[in-house]
Amino acid sequence: FLSFLSSHNYTSLTIQYGKGIPPSFPSCTNLQRTDDGDMTCFLENQTIKCQAYRFKPSLISDISTASLILSHAGAGSIMEGLSFPSVKKVVVVINSQLMNNHQLELAHAMKSRGYLFVLEHPEEVRERNVMEEVERFVPRKFEGGDGGEDFVKIVDCQMGFV
Repeated sequence: FLSFLSSHNYTSLTIQYGKGIPPSFPSCTNLQRTDDGDMTCFLENQTIKCQAYRFKPSLISDISTASLILSHAGAGSIMEGLSFPSVKKVVVVINSQLMNNHQLELAHAMKSRGYLFVLEHPEEVRERNVMEEVERFVPRKFEGGDGGEDFVKIVDCQMGFV
């Protein structure tokens, strides 16, 4: 995955891993860590600056500088990625182990409107052709509604409230 990012001119990777396990980078030939949690991963003839953290009070600074947002498909994460004035390329990965799989329904509702790209399983991130599809994806700007059906109505419908 890091090699793919580097080969497509990405120079940095920021990861919020929450309650999960801190990321490891087995493809790095040399990983240098700093005291503040930043890491620099050296690949063959390529370098990617990596930052990983559990939580921050706000992701605004990270999202504003991102050219690609890869996230789980939770409603809050989707909205945070789509709410910027400039259009961001948002890719969401479904957590199919959740009860009633509401992430799947919400993600596909937003995908069908052209706002984001959906991966059904985390393993798809490693598939070269999938990431090439992500590169070609051109998202629509999220204006807070779509043909009279705004995000709250989509969520309410998907959750069975209406």
